[in-house]
Amino acid sequence: MPSSTLDPATIPQEQCDALFAAVLAHDDIHLDAELPDAIHLDYTPEQFTACYRICRQIWRAGVKRSDLIAIIDKIRRHRSLGPQDQLAFKNIRARFKHLRFACVTFDEGHRYPFIFHCFTAVMGHLQDVFKNQHQAAAGRAAILLRVLLTRLPYAWLSMEIGHFTPSTTEAFRGYVNSQIGFLRSKLAQDEVTSQEFHDIRKVISRQVALYDNLKIVYPSDYHRDVSRYLSTINGMMGGVHDELIAKRLEGTHDYHANAFRMPREIKQRLIRLTGAYGKPHAEAA
Repeated sequence: MPSSTLDPATIPQEQCDALFAAVLAHDDIHLDAELPDAIHLDYTPEQFTACYRICRQIWRAGVKRSDLIAIIDKIRRHRSLGPQDQLAFKNIRARFKHLRFACVTFDEGHRYPFIFHCFTAVMGHLQDVFKNQHQAAAGRAAILLRVLLTRLPYAWLSMEIGHFTPSTTEAFRGYVNSQIGFLRSKLAQDEVTSQEFHDIRKVISRQVALYDNLKIVYPSDYHRDVSRYLSTINGMMGGVHDELIAKRLEGTHDYHANAFRMPREIKQRLIRLTGAYGKPHAEAA
């Protein structure tokens, strides 16, 4: 699908603002959140296009290459950022992450665009080391990001996200069910490594992003309830993962080898989630 087809005449600004607010609240914890008995996957290519379109719009409206270059150059020079620049970087990264999610979920290929993924991953690494005050590592990540911000890689990145073909309903079901199958396989283990825990959370984060879109573009109580339940799991897992990252950067924990028991309250919610897939449902999207 060419880029021009993705540029609608209008996407209401309040809808874009509502989606980005939802993106920023992707790990809010609602301990009273209830999951519907069954989760359905009956969405159409037209719905996938509408969801991708708004994700791309909030990225285009909030990401300026010149602004990001200025922030990265400050990190390279000073190894620090003021509160305003920290917030700006966080928001830009949130827009990148959400559009990357949209690519893998809504496009027929169900995979990350290569350059866009590299860019988003390096931003995540930079945020981790920056938050944990590892200045040397932050400097190296900033240099790599600055290279990716040169004109040719950035033009390639922009081209990648302009080419979109919506998934079929059947391919979407297959993609999501494969992700849920991965969760079930990990939940069957007594212990997981930090990397496996992170991989589980990535699946949950993608599902959170999916329902962020659905509850804004196609609002319903059903979409809202699934979103709240997933956001709660994401937030609970995020707190654990932050601790694991800090230990890895301190050199006290082998991220890929050391295994641990997943917190019981997280595992129970994940088991409840995976059990809701594949059941008959009464409500359509």
